[in-house]
Amino acid sequence: MNPTISFETSSDSFGPAREFLCSVWPLTKNGEQLVIGDPLFSNRMVLVGSHRYGGEVSVLELPEAGAYLIDLGYPNGTSLRRTISLTDGERYRFIVQNQKPDLRLPPEIAPSYSPIPRVNLAAFNIGDFKGPDLEVRSVTQPNPVSLKQLREFATDLNDQSINAEVLQRIQNANLACEVQLPSAVVPSFRTNSYQRRWLVVSGKGKPQTIVAYPLGWTNQGGDVFTLSMHRKAKIGGDAAKWSVGLKLTDPVYGSLVEHLTRRDVLSSSSITESMRGQATTGLYEKEGNPFAAAAAAYLFALGRTELDHRREWMVNLNHRFDWLPDGPIALGWKLLREGRRGSSAWNEAREMFVLAHSRGLPYYTVGLHIFVEALTILSMADKEDQGVREMLAAARAADVACVRTEPFTTLQVSKFLGLPIH
Repeated sequence: MNPTISFETSSDSFGPAREFLCSVWPLTKNGEQLVIGDPLFSNRMVLVGSHRYGGEVSVLELPEAGAYLIDLGYPNGTSLRRTISLTDGERYRFIVQNQKPDLRLPPEIAPSYSPIPRVNLAAFNIGDFKGPDLEVRSVTQPNPVSLKQLREFATDLNDQSINAEVLQRIQNANLACEVQLPSAVVPSFRTNSYQRRWLVVSGKGKPQTIVAYPLGWTNQGGDVFTLSMHRKAKIGGDAAKWSVGLKLTDPVYGSLVEHLTRRDVLSSSSITESMRGQATTGLYEKEGNPFAAAAAAYLFALGRTELDHRREWMVNLNHRFDWLPDGPIALGWKLLREGRRGSSAWNEAREMFVLAHSRGLPYYTVGLHIFVEALTILSMADKEDQGVREMLAAARAADVACVRTEPFTTLQVSKFLGLPIH
């Protein structure tokens, strides 16, 4: 029997299953020199964690006994490398820890604009706020909120007249909490029938974080999202400061959007081209899932395929879901990349960005970053374009206050409201 490698998790707290990228090389010795052979597997998709796709454990079969170098790539861009030696028929259990390595953003996607002055929060005394340790609400946005109006919307999150549903309220919370968000079927995603939702996480009665919530994303396996919250201490200034992350439980698109957050187009494309990826994409297309379509639009916009191949599809995405800012951002970015200064493509791109600005905060963090970069390019090309400068100021403020490593746009409210108004 040939040796095998199984990929398993260390505990039930691993989180949603994810697609990892695995490469395996055979190792041989030439005298005292260690030689690495041609890869047996290169960026092979390995599904790790509890999932609904057949067996619970992913297994790779190796051709023969011997020594091997294994590289397992996490969706957040880091990797775990290990050297093993196997005998005939032996199974090596590659245990993937639930504590993932820290994300390191490539320098080319670090913020390129001047830093905003630090917010002075000395005036806020956390102990003065009344309320539970933790509260999570789903807030309905009754009317369109442009990026310019986002500050007013964030200021009114505690208004009694706001349409909100309490999902969880804990008087004395632990350091870590989770909320499972099940599938919610909406009547329609079309014009005038869909209202955007936000997840608002509050500590001690004060809104700390708002997350763009893709309500209506369904999952045949049950819960669609996991909202994870962590804090450093139960008392003192850190007691009300919750770190928040919204994760897709779908291992295929959950992995895809995490790779996409880092603009890792190659890994994201590999996921969509796998058998699981094709099956999941086909299901979402059948359901008319606009959020999955937006992720695909970003993947296309960041890739090298020419726009002509998908223009009609991207235009239809903008028209069908006139509340979705991500569609025009993706199309505008593609037009900007393929056009030149003063061209009709650039003029059309500007129109797309005006449309995106009117629709508000994008659902995906990568979209917000792209939006800021695109408006920066346009403002440098035409310094007299006051409209672009105003949109850039609004988008940049949101970008500075967002959590850059989260796939879904996660805005730190206190930081955002403390930024200077341009």
